[in-house]
Amino acid sequence: MQNAVQAYKVGQFEEAVTRMQKLRHTPGISGAQLMAVNNAMATMMGDIQALANKGDQRAIQAIKRY
Repeated sequence: MQNAVQAYKVGQFEEAVTRMQKLRHTPGISGAQLMAVNNAMATMMGDIQALANKGDQRAIQAIKRY
């Protein structure tokens, strides 16, 4: 999760989304961990969507990937 958040912070949105998706499908992930990943993903995607609405191409690409 830390790598996904770091990628997001430096504007590597597509990488961040990809890492979060991989976390969701990690074998053995607990319910609490999955909830934390889903909450973080929802927050991240909300921010990315807002940037995409303003024309940010990195954000648009991340949404297409998601």
